[in-house]
Amino acid sequence: MIWQPLNLTEACPPYTPISACSDFGLVYLSLLVQLYGGSSDKRKQQVCEREGRKSKRHSEYDFIVVGAGAAGCVIANRLTENPKWKVLLLEAGPEEPDVTLVPGLSTALLGSNIDWQYSTEPNGKSCLAHPGGRCAWPRRRYVWYRGKTMGGSSSINSLAYIRGNRLDYDAWAALGNEGWSYKEVLPFFRKSERNMNVEALDSKYHGAKGEQYVSRYPYIDEPSLMLTEAFNQGGLPLTDYNAAHQVGTMQAQAVSLDGERVSTNIAFIQPIRNKRPNLDIETNSEAIKILIDEDNNAYGIVYVKDGKKYTAYAKKEVIISAGSINSPKLLMLSGIGPKKHLENLGIPVVQDLAVGENLHDHVTFNGIILALPNKTSTAVSEEEILTAVKDYAKMKFKRGPLSGNGPVNSVSFLKTDPELDAPDIQYQVDHAPNWREFIQDPITAENVAIMPTAFYDAVIPRTMNLVPKSRGVLLLNETDPNGHPLLYPNYFGDERDFIPLLKGVRFLLSLEKTEAFRSRGAYFVRQPMPHCKHYEWGTDEYLICLMKADRPGNTTTMVCHKALLLCSGLKCGCRCNYRHIGLTPTPQVDGHRVELRRTSPSHTLLAAKCSF
Repeated sequence: MIWQPLNLTEACPPYTPISACSDFGLVYLSLLVQLYGGSSDKRKQQVCEREGRKSKRHSEYDFIVVGAGAAGCVIANRLTENPKWKVLLLEAGPEEPDVTLVPGLSTALLGSNIDWQYSTEPNGKSCLAHPGGRCAWPRRRYVWYRGKTMGGSSSINSLAYIRGNRLDYDAWAALGNEGWSYKEVLPFFRKSERNMNVEALDSKYHGAKGEQYVSRYPYIDEPSLMLTEAFNQGGLPLTDYNAAHQVGTMQAQAVSLDGERVSTNIAFIQPIRNKRPNLDIETNSEAIKILIDEDNNAYGIVYVKDGKKYTAYAKKEVIISAGSINSPKLLMLSGIGPKKHLENLGIPVVQDLAVGENLHDHVTFNGIILALPNKTSTAVSEEEILTAVKDYAKMKFKRGPLSGNGPVNSVSFLKTDPELDAPDIQYQVDHAPNWREFIQDPITAENVAIMPTAFYDAVIPRTMNLVPKSRGVLLLNETDPNGHPLLYPNYFGDERDFIPLLKGVRFLLSLEKTEAFRSRGAYFVRQPMPHCKHYEWGTDEYLICLMKADRPGNTTTMVCHKALLLCSGLKCGCRCNYRHIGLTPTPQVDGHRVELRRTSPSHTLLAAKCSF
């Protein structure tokens, strides 16, 4: 089997009340492995090998793309449109397993073997309820999930299709990155998008002929509709946040088709794999060094596959698309980074640049529980959960609860100050299978949130600060530089980050008065969480205590020196010699490394812009 789920033995502490830690949790995960643990891509490659149609490994290519994630798959597709260019696509993880296709199982992917399982280092201001103040393993959900499989994070995220705010793109252009204003990048979004809903009729903002399928789920439950209705009644307009105006609320579109996920691997690689002889793909192949000549030109990559080292050479360009964490890690391992840090590790310095600095994350708060009465709850028995999992596997055309993503469908954007030009808060909703269990042991409940998103008796609307001011740093691990890097996000290092969150929570709590909630009997649970029970529920002191206690994020991070980003880096990344590392950098294009107010990896469809 390709897929290995979260290890419940390690994740669950003794005597926890969380049902996922019971024998049923093991039965459930075993069933997922049995039904979805394989990979259709892997099976296809095995057939090609038997028929002698799989390409052989070469030592020289025109282009080498490191990372088959949200952007790397797009880039490889675009480059191989030219039959004269030979392209190698390297991916550290395995083929994309079948379990990723099921929208309702998205949370079961986190902490599994297709998640890089990154954790943070303590700063005394966040993750205080976690042992050592570190949001880390064991017995803690990894604070930053990142996909380690074909498709990268587009294969394991919550599927929402969010491009980001137009003002952020315009800000790039204002910094000197010609061609990167919203008006100029919009055609590339439209080019890659194949929208299957009514939004496709708005051709100014959406496309209908691209590779990336975008649609709503065939199954949308009542609580999800209730949430969108409540945000609307609370003052947010119904909107298409990928069009003219982002402030508002809507039933989110997803990177999906007919009840299945469409990752960038599925959209951009599967249709061309084994059909374009100029594309080679190596999975389970982790790049460990960029080869750089005396003129600072990148000319190849050293990577490890099955414990053996291989070298591939690029006649034209090496393109780094290894993700927001592994891209700077690879740069530093190759001698591009802070001189003092590299010298301490014995790494020869090629370029003294502040790679790893400017690390930040969209800070979130998930301490408010909205309970649902029986008439609105979607909770079912354990037997019914197993039946739903089996039924979905049998369907040729996927329908039913697992073809949707529960309350995650409802997405909203808010300006906490009317004078702001763009939203500073996003609301994204998690499911709580059993809120009474959750409130007893919220840390474990989050760590083992493996149950389908379709079945729950409460929701947790996450309030997300889109414009955090705190900044941290990423460093190589001194004990094992090739291992996981050390992440110091410095959450709440700047206490101004509390302000938008508090305002956002106040707006959220005001929705309890809406007809949408009252008519369905939904209410906020006013029982304090264990770690902050010494404060009165709902006060600023209580909310700030919770913000500091739990994991405050897992979305986008940025860890590049401005010379690599601007220079003007976006301009250089698309129009100059990619092979030169320095102020005309090897391009780094990935799903989480360019600063946006809020996106999903969908914004990396702009990789199309960088491929020519």
